[in-house]
Amino acid sequence: MINILEMETGPAIVLTFVAILVTLGLSAGCFFLIRRNIRKEREASQIIVENAVTKKAMEESIKGYIKKIDRFGAFTLFYIDIDGFGDLNEVFGHDACDQLLKEVANRIIRVLPYKASITRYVNDEFLVFVKDEDNIQRIEKLAQRITEVIDQPYQVTAGETINITASVGVTTYPQAGENFDDLYSNLLLTTYVSKRDGGNKFTNFYASIVEEEKDNMAYFQEVKHAILNKEFVLYYQPIVNLNEKVLAGAEALMRWNHPTKGVQAPATFLKVLEQSGDIKWVGEWGIETMIRMHNTLAEKFPTVTCRLSLNLSTKQLLDSNLANKFIDIMQKNNAKPEHYMLEISDFMVMEKIAVIRTNIYKLRDYGFKIAVDGFELDGQSVQAIQKSPIDVIKLGRSFLKDIENNFMKEKLLQILVKYAVDNNRTLVCEGIETAEVGKYVKAQHVALGQGYFFAKPLATDAFIEYIDRHQYRVLLDDISALEDSEAFIGNDNFTADAPKEESPEEFLARTMKENSGQTNRVRNTQASETTEEVVYEEVQEEAPAEEEAVGLDDDDLV
Repeated sequence: MINILEMETGPAIVLTFVAILVTLGLSAGCFFLIRRNIRKEREASQIIVENAVTKKAMEESIKGYIKKIDRFGAFTLFYIDIDGFGDLNEVFGHDACDQLLKEVANRIIRVLPYKASITRYVNDEFLVFVKDEDNIQRIEKLAQRITEVIDQPYQVTAGETINITASVGVTTYPQAGENFDDLYSNLLLTTYVSKRDGGNKFTNFYASIVEEEKDNMAYFQEVKHAILNKEFVLYYQPIVNLNEKVLAGAEALMRWNHPTKGVQAPATFLKVLEQSGDIKWVGEWGIETMIRMHNTLAEKFPTVTCRLSLNLSTKQLLDSNLANKFIDIMQKNNAKPEHYMLEISDFMVMEKIAVIRTNIYKLRDYGFKIAVDGFELDGQSVQAIQKSPIDVIKLGRSFLKDIENNFMKEKLLQILVKYAVDNNRTLVCEGIETAEVGKYVKAQHVALGQGYFFAKPLATDAFIEYIDRHQYRVLLDDISALEDSEAFIGNDNFTADAPKEESPEEFLARTMKENSGQTNRVRNTQASETTEEVVYEEVQEEAPAEEEAVGLDDDDLV
């Protein structure tokens, strides 16, 4: 009986073992088939149009050609990176943008010489390989032609036509590298320089570019990764009502929560964001972040009115679609525009550039409050502000500079205060750092104050705690305690030499007329990247240049 069982069990074990092996083999086969299909699909996506090749085939072709020609031949590589393509994906979707990339590839192919090949190297970036070419004139002519054919209208959807541009980098073998890795590294560097300079251009490799730009490129990539890793945050600096002793709002100021260097102010990264085009992302991200913050504050402090404000740079305002994007974000989040304020640093630029003027009026008509940040208290500005669509005037720190014995400044402030009262405008004084200065500002009938005396810019949790503990009230009480004591600056100092028979308006008209012929101010025309701006400078004392920044307050420059 035992022998019979053993005879029956033996074959069963063998069959089971065989079945396991067959199953494992089939599983392994399926796994490799799936991987192969995925690889083929990935490679197929790189062959975006007819006559294109895969990334792998392109790299093998370049490496093989290097071995074939050694150092006695030459060839040139072009790297083409579409500017702002991520924004297009969000607006039009992946399918429409894939069709757009196919059209881009076809346009590039039409201008390439017969000995060239092209691949979709990474996402919206193309690599072109031109054999037997090292003539600088022909190379740069081709690079220019590529940028020109890309910078043409595209129809992405029915009735929707857009223009796109590209940043192009160029390297030639063997001058820019003797192997593929070095050539590719320098391709990325030259492409970065094109993108940093605003895009829609090409940069050809030259001997000193590595030394000049390597560190800049590394920082450029670091900022790019910071966006992907969500390292940027908003800090909030309180704005208080000096008369009513309540919180009036807060200015949202952008910070980079760097993983190794700690919290970084905008002066360290803003220029990179503007050069890369990511400044558009900053505005949209800023609005969405402020909306979430306002919702949190409304839930925690339902009786506290807190209007949040965000700075907009001139470069952001040059985006013709800015207002539409902001309005769309507000509507998607069911946010009320009256809870938010947008600050601009140069309100006079509205009169010079139509697209900026259109954006500001559209945002204001929708319900946003518009503020001018760092307002300079001079005759020209006081006259100009009365003709602009500004709701809030934020006096810059220079207003508090040299306030003793400054009769003209007092007169200009009187005009500004009267204008604000008569036209339902709001005045805010920035840069308040002591209770004495707060008292002086309040005495000048400026209702709102902001500055380090009340608080430095605070992280989200710290700002919530600041409101919860009513810390601003203690500081406002300190100002009130000074009101019955001797004034920080006696009014006699301002009025001793004043022609009392002259009203503020008459004084302004007279001084503006006198100043038109004075020689201690020179008119300079500065050509900026986007427009020509007229700047006035004191001859005797050169004023420090102010940095225009998204979420950058004057206090942050300390």
